[in-house]
Amino acid sequence: MNLLVAREISVHRAGHTLLSAASLELAAGELHVLLGPNGAGKSTLLKALSGQWPTQSGSITLSGTPLASLTALQQARQRAVLPQHDALAFGFSVLELVTLGRHAAIRQSASQEQQLIDAVLAATDIAHLRDRHYPTLSGGEQRRAQLARVLAQIWDLPQPVLLLDEPTHSLDLAHQHSMMSLLHTLTVRGFAVLASLHDINLAAAYAHRISLLKAGQLIATGTPATVLDQKALQNLYGEALDFIAVEHNGSRQWLLAHAPSR
Repeated sequence: MNLLVAREISVHRAGHTLLSAASLELAAGELHVLLGPNGAGKSTLLKALSGQWPTQSGSITLSGTPLASLTALQQARQRAVLPQHDALAFGFSVLELVTLGRHAAIRQSASQEQQLIDAVLAATDIAHLRDRHYPTLSGGEQRRAQLARVLAQIWDLPQPVLLLDEPTHSLDLAHQHSMMSLLHTLTVRGFAVLASLHDINLAAAYAHRISLLKAGQLIATGTPATVLDQKALQNLYGEALDFIAVEHNGSRQWLLAHAPSR
């Protein structure tokens, strides 16, 4: 079931076309990754899909309802958004921050709410940080705390939508994989997850589907096996780059060999 559907959407800001006639479907039980160079339109697409930025053409529906007709509260009870940059001006503890994620949710009993928060803290590997003040955390710890806050918003929903803009930035290698593994696991519970990434191999290892964006256009969508090849990657990132495929444990990983002189 497609929970989030965009048809031919375009975004223009300050006289520039940032996204042109992009169409995308996000289904329950799917981890869909957006790949592309800086300025390709990944963040723009996510901001349009979350309702943060208006579209100049096309349509977006959330669970079959036009996004523009839903109130902010109605949207928040169906999907959550992790932006690329997190800002927090107050010295909340991690527990207080994550609990804020329940602000828009339909609250359960006190014991059920506590169980939910505990489950989210454990899933994001920050239970040991629950009493730490957010400003004292490392960049990676802050990123995981923000993910926990976002997950708390929709953790108890059967088929929520989760939009994440570069969720693995600031994370060390181990936590990059643990986060992607968590996102993949959430799809088993019915979550529909759309994330922008820069790491080709993380996308190849965990995504069910990948969409390639270049200069504001969606140029390809498909499984990692069908979308990722040397020609596609050179088209996406530049013909001067030389990509080599390596098979490891039955999956394909990509190495950037060199950028030959022309």
